This record gives sequence, structure tokens and C-alpha cells, in this order.
Amino acid sequence: MPTDHDSVELVVCETCRRPDDPPDAVRPGAELLALMERALAADPALARSVRLRPMRCLMSCRRPCAVAVRSARRMSYVLGDLPPDDDGVETLAAYLRAYAATPDGIVPFKQWPQGVKGRFVSRMPPLDVPAAEDGAV
Repeated sequence: MPTDHDSVELVVCETCRRPDDPPDAVRPGAELLALMERALAADPALARSVRLRPMRCLMSCRRPCAVAVRSARRMSYVLGDLPPDDDGVETLAAYLRAYAATPDGIVPFKQWPQGVKGRFVSRMPPLDVPAAEDGAV
């Protein structure tokens, strides 16, 4: 089982919506979040390695639906244009499995599920880990 700083966090923008969506309609981001909750409930192995976290806004409004994939010791990524449907969640789950299996968060391109290609918005380096946690003196 991963430790807190090795676990993967999936941040889902629950307020994402398309420009033509009516303001009172169910937001696609909320739909994606609900579908991801169900996917994790149905896959205990994935649920043990991924923590789902809703967020009101990821400020990626031009690329709804947006998510962030992060871990303290791995590269972090923001992805956009994810469809709030079963195929989108299946693709995201496959990417999360591959990401969780890496020590550094860099999933080789040939291992990317087809549905994530072209959806990356940004990449950020891992958080600095205090010397006491990483064994350095």
C-alpha cells in the first residue's frame, strides 16, 4: 500500500462546463466526478492507490472537463477536454494505473491510453521532500 507521499491524487474540477451549457444544467465536471467515484468504488485496487478530490475550479475553463493528477514524489499533470462519460473514465483510470506504477510520474508515451493523447495542459515537477523524509542528511 502506498504511503501518503507516494499515493496518487486525482483532482477533478466539479464546476467545469462547456460554454454553451445552460447555467442551471448539471455541470459536466460534476458528472465526471460522479462517474469517477463509481469507477473507484467498483475497482478496490485502483481505489487503494488513488485518492479522489473534488475542486471547485482548476481554472482550465477553455478545456473542460479538467483534472489534475499528482503525487508528492512524481511529476504532476493537468489534463483537459476529458469527456464526462464511461469511455473518458475508463481512459483516465488506465492512465492513473500507469502513473501509479511509475516512481517519477513519467508514463512512457507508448503506454499512454489513446484517450489521453492531446489532452495534457501542463506538467509540474514533484514537490520538494524534506531531507528527514527522503533519508538524506
